[in-house]
Amino acid sequence: MAPLIEALTSNGFPVGGTGNSVSAIAHTQGWLHCDIPGTDASGAVKALMDDLHAEFITEEMPNRVHLSTSCCEINCGGQADIAIIIQHTKPPKINHDLVANMCERPTVVARCPVAAIRPAMVNGKPSLEIDEAKCMCCGACYPPCPPMQINDPEHSKLAIWVGGKNSNARGKPTFMKMVASGLPNNPPRWPEVSAMVKKILYTYKNDARSWERVADWIDRIGWPAFFEKCDLPFTKYLIDDWRGSRASLNASTHIRF
Repeated sequence: MAPLIEALTSNGFPVGGTGNSVSAIAHTQGWLHCDIPGTDASGAVKALMDDLHAEFITEEMPNRVHLSTSCCEINCGGQADIAIIIQHTKPPKINHDLVANMCERPTVVARCPVAAIRPAMVNGKPSLEIDEAKCMCCGACYPPCPPMQINDPEHSKLAIWVGGKNSNARGKPTFMKMVASGLPNNPPRWPEVSAMVKKILYTYKNDARSWERVADWIDRIGWPAFFEKCDLPFTKYLIDDWRGSRASLNASTHIRF
């Protein structure tokens, strides 16, 4: 392999992402990813990987680190050790003049995971209304109804989630938890996001034991120590230890396993 790696690197191609290194970031591409409006994932990936180039080509991490960036918390954030995810902070603004011609209202109502949307008549036209006390700003209503615009420069932020991984011979899969929120959606380099990811990544690198994934490291030291070691503020909106979601989601009219 040495001659191949030398040929690639001499022609400007980075070679890495294997072994105990930072992998290439898995991401959805474009300004509208999958079906929920987000941000320019490719731009955030390029900015971050420029900063992490050395960690991509070397194998100096305790274990392999999977990074991802995608549209939102409820879709394809995936099982990443560290994930950059879009975070909407305000309910959608409805263009009532367009709803009747562009949206199938029953589909939109059924799509909401918290039953915050219901049919309404506005200015004599069929439309929709939102119970903002229930709305969790996930953006799931946007794909079947673009007039329910949720993405905007001021109120669409970025959040960092950590601790996700697929199952392996050593343990069961783990699910990511949000550890930082409200980071500005600040193109073209997203410096605040890159700084937060690097703070978490290098704390893990310096503190974890050999072969510990991020989730294994956090399980060993505990969430309070994670926030302390990474110098992250903790609020009640971040870690959620509630265990009842599977029973409630299986009983929901919106989601079936």
